[in-house]
Amino acid sequence: MDGLPLSLDTTYLTADIGHRLLDRDLAGRDVFSLIEETTGQRLGSAEVAVHAVNADPDTAALLGIPDHAAVFALERLTRTADGRPVDVESIRIRADRMALTATLHRGRVSPAGEGDWSL
Repeated sequence: MDGLPLSLDTTYLTADIGHRLLDRDLAGRDVFSLIEETTGQRLGSAEVAVHAVNADPDTAALLGIPDHAAVFALERLTRTADGRPVDVESIRIRADRMALTATLHRGRVSPAGEGDWSL
């Protein structure tokens, strides 16, 4: 963003999928599209957790921020439509350059009159 790094992404793919992607344009293409294209399978779901951590010195240097500056830590496990885990990511995002927002939708109401909220 504006010539400055935004995030550091460490991705682990299953070996059968990772080997197929080695000769692909990983810098210019979306990895999820490449996974679907090379496997012929749609991705189905992802479990995501976001929390704040202090950047370790290596992460800070790569992101161009002070050591121990706050970053968003995003951990994601992506599965194919049939439920097979295929991609695990650990992403560190500069907290000074991004805000995380969500829209919650009111779901079912319990017999006690309490509602559930989901993304």
